[in-house]
Amino acid sequence: MQELILYIQPQLVNEAAQDFVRVDLMEAELITLTQVIQDVKEIDKLFTDYSRTFNLPASKTNNKIFKYWYNPDVIGFDNQVMASAIIELNHLPFKEGKIKLEEVVMKDNKPSMYKLTFFGNTVSLSNLIGEDQLENLNWLSNINYLSSFANIKDGFENGIDITVNSVTYTDAIIYPLLTHTQQYIFNTVSDYNNFGNIAYVSGYTDTEYYNKRGVFPEDLKPAIKATLIIKAIEEQYNVKFKTGEFFDSAAISNMYMWLHREKGSVNQDLNSQVIVDTTFSCAVGTISGAVVESDSCNFFATTTQAKFDNGKWEIEKTSDLDNFQTTHTVTPSSSTQQYTIKIIDELNGQVLGETTGVGVQSIFIKHDVPVGSQMSIGDKKNIVAQIVSDYQLTFTTEIKIFAAEFALTSIRKNYFSIYTHTTQITTINDTLSIISNIPKMSVLNFLKGLFKMHNLTAFVNDNNEIVVKTLDSFYSGGDTIDITKYVVTDKNTIGATLPFTEIDLQYPEPKTILAQQFLQQNNQRFGELEFISNASKGSKYIVEAPFEKMMFERLNDLSDGSQTGAQYGLFIDDDLNPAIGAPLLFYGISKYTGSGQFINYVETTRPASGTPAAGTRYGISNYWMPSNYNEVGTTSTATTYNTNFGSEINEYNLTDYGGANNSLFQLYYQNYITRVFNKKTRLFKYKAILPLSILIKLSLDDKIVVGTREFTINKMTTKLQSGETELELLNEPT
Repeated sequence: MQELILYIQPQLVNEAAQDFVRVDLMEAELITLTQVIQDVKEIDKLFTDYSRTFNLPASKTNNKIFKYWYNPDVIGFDNQVMASAIIELNHLPFKEGKIKLEEVVMKDNKPSMYKLTFFGNTVSLSNLIGEDQLENLNWLSNINYLSSFANIKDGFENGIDITVNSVTYTDAIIYPLLTHTQQYIFNTVSDYNNFGNIAYVSGYTDTEYYNKRGVFPEDLKPAIKATLIIKAIEEQYNVKFKTGEFFDSAAISNMYMWLHREKGSVNQDLNSQVIVDTTFSCAVGTISGAVVESDSCNFFATTTQAKFDNGKWEIEKTSDLDNFQTTHTVTPSSSTQQYTIKIIDELNGQVLGETTGVGVQSIFIKHDVPVGSQMSIGDKKNIVAQIVSDYQLTFTTEIKIFAAEFALTSIRKNYFSIYTHTTQITTINDTLSIISNIPKMSVLNFLKGLFKMHNLTAFVNDNNEIVVKTLDSFYSGGDTIDITKYVVTDKNTIGATLPFTEIDLQYPEPKTILAQQFLQQNNQRFGELEFISNASKGSKYIVEAPFEKMMFERLNDLSDGSQTGAQYGLFIDDDLNPAIGAPLLFYGISKYTGSGQFINYVETTRPASGTPAAGTRYGISNYWMPSNYNEVGTTSTATTYNTNFGSEINEYNLTDYGGANNSLFQLYYQNYITRVFNKKTRLFKYKAILPLSILIKLSLDDKIVVGTREFTINKMTTKLQSGETELELLNEPT
C-alpha cells in the first residue's frame, strides 16, 4: 500500500487565492481514479482523468477548507468554482487537477463528512469558459480595423496585416470572394448591363456600365484567421496551448471564420461625425412669395427655442402650432461619391426621412400634428442627421425651419418663420468591430468543432500547457511498457469493441443553395462520410461538427465556356434569399485569376434595386479565394488538407483524385476507426496490481504488453493506494 496525499487550494468567495493545504483522508477508503483520453464507445468525446466520488472526514483541517459551505447564510467556500488539487503517491507527484465539492453529510446539525470528485486539469478549460460566446473574447478587439474602401480592396486583393503588442499577424483579416446576397457571372463579351458580371474587360468603352457592375465592397464580408480566435481564448482565460502542436500546424494555418453574424451586409456603423456648432438665425423678407414678418422671428427664440447642441438640432416653439416643416440640405466635398442622409427624431427614434445619392441632396419633412390638436408650448423636436459614407468627405449641412401656421395677436396667419443653421461635418471611417460581427457561437463549441473535424485530443503537461494533438499523433508518442508480471492472469474478459456498426461524420443541414441542391440530388450532405461495417445492421454513431458546410463555384466565362480563375461562394438559400446558418470555416487562398481574366472591382454602393451609382473601377488580378481545400492543387495531385469528411469533387479542379484526396476521415479518423472495426480487434479487460514505479510513469499514450500481445489503452481505473487497476485494452490486429 502506498500513501496517498491530497492537497487542496481552498476557493473562498471574494478572497485571494489561498495556499495549498494537505487534507485529512478517511483511513479505510481507497480513492479510485479513472483515466481515459478517448473511448471507443464515444469516439467524438474529449475525456479527462476523473475519480469516483470519495469521502473526507469533517476534521478540523477539512472544516477550515470547506468552512460554512453547508450554511447558505454564511459566505465561505465557493462551490461554484472548482478548487485546484494535487495528488501525491508516497510524496511523489502523481496528478494535478481540480476537485468539486458534491455535498456535505450533516449529523446533529454539524458536518460529519464531505463528498468530493477529482478531475484532471483538462476539465479546467471547460470550467473556465463556461457558456461564454465568441463575442466575449475581448482580445479580438485588437484586430479591429478601419473599414474604408481602401482597406476593403486591400483585404480582397492582399489581406490585412494586424499588429498587436509589436507582434504582426499576417493576413489576419481577408475579404474572400464570398457574397451574402449578390450572384455573380463572368462574361467578357456581353452582359455588360448585368450588375453581377464581374469580368474586367481592358479598354472596353461602354461608359454607361463599365464602372457600375462587378464586385462591390458591400458585397463582401471579412473573415478572421481561426488561429487568432485560438489566441484570443488563450488571452481571455490565461491558458497556454503548447506551441508546435496541432494549433500551429499547416492544417489550420490558413483557415478562416467568415464574419457573418446576420443576414445581408456587414454589421457596421459609419456615422461618426465631427460637428462644429453654429447658432440658428432668422431670415426676414419674402421667401417664395410668402412674406416673413419681423414679428414671426419671435416664434422660435434664437437662443432658447431654436438651437444646436451636442450634434442635434433642438427645436422648441413659443406659440401654439399645427405643424411645421424642415428642409435638410447636404453639400459634399465630392460630387461623385455616394452617401446616405438619414433624419431621425431622437426623442422617439423615428426615422423621418432617408435618401441615398451623390452630389447635393435635400430632404423635406413635414412634422404633422394629429388632427384636432396642437403642439403645446414647450414641446420639442430633437432632430439628428446621420450621414453615412465610405469616404472621408467634408459635408456642408443646412437646416431650414418653416413654421406653417401659428397664432400671432390671436389672428391665424400663414406667414413663414424661416430659421437656418449651417455646420461642417466630416465623416470618419469607423473601425469594424470583430466581436460585433463574429458569428453567434460558444467558445466551447468552437473548440469542440475543431476537435471533431480533426479527431483531436488534449491533455495538460507538466508545464501547465494544454497539449492538442491528433489521436494518431498522441498514440505515436508514448512508451512501450510490459506489465505481464503484474496482471491477474487467472481471469480476464474479451469483448466486442463497438456498440454500433455505422459511424456518420457530418456537418449540420446546409443553409446555402448549392449545398442544399447537393443534398436533394444525392440524399447525403456535402462533405459527409458514412462508414459502414460488414457486421449485421445495428445502431449509428453520429459525429457532427458545428460549422456550416458550403459548396463553392468556379466561374466559367460565358463568352466561350472556358474556366476562369475566379471561384466564389454564394450564401443564399434555395429561395434565392440571404441566409444565415452555422458559423462558416473555410480555407483562404491568395489566388491569381489568370491572364486576361481579371475581376472587375468597383468602389460604389449596390442599391436594393435599380442602377448602382458609378464608382472607381479596378481590374483585380489577385484575390482571396474561399475554398474547402488549403491550396489550389492540380488535377493530378490532391491538396494536403481539406474540410470534407468524405471524398468530394474539388470544386476548383473538378476531380476527386480517385477518392484519395486527404479528407478529414483519411487523415484523422481512418487508422483509428478501421482498427476498432477490424474483425480481429477485441476489447480486452484485465485486472492488475501495479506498483508505484509503474503508476507514476504510465500514461494513456503508452503501449501495454501483456504476454506476447501489444495493446493501446482505452481506459484504466485505479485504486490509488493499493495499485489495483482495471484495464480496458485494444489489441493491435495482425
